[in-house]
Amino acid sequence: MLIALASLAVSASAQLRAEPAFPSGTALPPLVLNSLDHGPQDLAALRGRPVVVHFFATWCEPCREEMTGLDELAERLAELPPSSRPAILAVDVGEPATRVRRFLAREFADRPPPFPVLIDEDRAAMKAWKVAFLPTSYVLDAGHALRAEAAGPVDWTDARALAVFDGLLAEVPRAGHDVSPLTLPALPENSGSKQQ
Repeated sequence: MLIALASLAVSASAQLRAEPAFPSGTALPPLVLNSLDHGPQDLAALRGRPVVVHFFATWCEPCREEMTGLDELAERLAELPPSSRPAILAVDVGEPATRVRRFLAREFADRPPPFPVLIDEDRAAMKAWKVAFLPTSYVLDAGHALRAEAAGPVDWTDARALAVFDGLLAEVPRAGHDVSPLTLPALPENSGSKQQ
């Protein structure tokens, strides 16, 4: 069955929902947004690959800290064959592209991040994906079933995070199969930022 938030390893101070954003059997909303450097991005085009959909904002301190871990995760995942390599879609919420570009130039030392950064300036995707806190991450398996949801910062450099992807890559997607809960390690001492 679909995981419950109680199974996620996020910090004790993280703001968690009482219920998962998307209960078992519910289709995930589409995600089609323009990105800064990779043209339009459509989650549906990534079917067949696990995906991290990560919502963040440049003003959110835990989001800034987590971006470094996502960068390192992307570098580690780059060693896998492109056809099965887990994808990362970082979705900036409620900010103009110019502000996001300045932030990324500082964070990535004037090189582009190794994953698309999508712009959700009007927050429509944030609302459709029921994001209440930043950062929020969703981990989808190759069939795009929701496997993990974290409303709070995740330590993507932790060996347990890599083990999550190893497990997803080892699975053979089957329609209607039960999915096991996955655990994501938390960044220490961070709680995320509540959206208004």
